[in-house]
Amino acid sequence: MKRMFKLVLIIAMAFPVTAMAQLFGFFDSGTSEDLQHDFDIARLNDLEVLSGYIEQYHSITGKYPFQGEVDYPHYVHIATQEQQKYAQGGPPYEHKKTPSSDLLRELVSVLGDEISVPFDPQRMPVNKPNFYIYMVVDDVYFLAVHLHNDFPFAQKVANYYYKVEVTSNAIGNRPGTWLRADLLSDPQYIEAASAAPIKPGYVEELRNKLGGNDAF
Repeated sequence: MKRMFKLVLIIAMAFPVTAMAQLFGFFDSGTSEDLQHDFDIARLNDLEVLSGYIEQYHSITGKYPFQGEVDYPHYVHIATQEQQKYAQGGPPYEHKKTPSSDLLRELVSVLGDEISVPFDPQRMPVNKPNFYIYMVVDDVYFLAVHLHNDFPFAQKVANYYYKVEVTSNAIGNRPGTWLRADLLSDPQYIEAASAAPIKPGYVEELRNKLGGNDAF
């Protein structure tokens, strides 16, 4: 026991205070805080990019992707082939679920094959889903991403699980749900989305390694 105590003490002295705080943070949340810092920046920017594609699609076609195909909510879990096994199931009411590869194909058919559809950079879920959610019902769409850190513009679902989404519905939105223009002009969102990553370029490298659009 004494030997173990000495070992812990040596480790504590070897690490700076900030490093130890991150070490304990890792065990607290089950994932690297530095990594999630960078991932959240990517997720927030992905929300802007994907919602931009959806609204550009609407401006060209007069409808949102898959709008009008069914009379009840139509979902797409935007997940890579690797992430699909974690994106099973759905809400406990009548709905349709379409593969993310179909959404990619639909967006490309209208916007052109030069677009790159982003996906959550986390390969396995920890504390929260590791995929994005698109839903259209009637003439309204919702697009949600899931965050690790607490932001004032997001809704807390659980510890280390926050949700923020954009929508075309201007009436009666719940906390964490925004009109796209309102979110993108929110000072706290702007600050969070433009924060400096701890490891610049890592998310882009990871996505390229996984295949980009071919990952779906």
